[in-house]
Amino acid sequence: MPFSSTPMALSATASIVGSAWISGSISALSFCVIPAILQSGAPTDGLVRAWHTQFTRALYIPSTAVVTALNYFYLAHRCRSAGREWRGYASGGVANLLLVPFTVIFIASINSTLAAALPSAQGKNILSLDDAKRLIGRWGDLNFCRIFMPLAGAALGLWNLLSE
Repeated sequence: MPFSSTPMALSATASIVGSAWISGSISALSFCVIPAILQSGAPTDGLVRAWHTQFTRALYIPSTAVVTALNYFYLAHRCRSAGREWRGYASGGVANLLLVPFTVIFIASINSTLAAALPSAQGKNILSLDDAKRLIGRWGDLNFCRIFMPLAGAALGLWNLLSE
């Protein structure tokens, strides 16, 4: 692996680890947090508040994905300029960025509906217990799909790093 500079290797490692970390965070939400919320036996308000707590604590995920993608794009540019393999970094950046449009297209409406059902929301949208469970479950299922985007980014970045 004749990588030409330590800063570039560290930058690549940061993006790979960042992508894997994002994927792990998303996995924890879908595999641990959402099932725990749904099995808690809480009333509708409790379910919605618990969902909102995990939602607000996970707001770092999209911004981290964007920063990681920007670093991948920087690496791709530097490698391409030097005549080295760059496509894995570029693809890894795209894979990380896909989190944002996926979230906007498929998950944002669920976020809005659940946020409107919070006890503190003005113009409160009342949800039945079954509707709250269905929406939170659907959120968890769609969130599960997001695991594979940064995971692919980590794999592509690692492939690029090791192929040099």
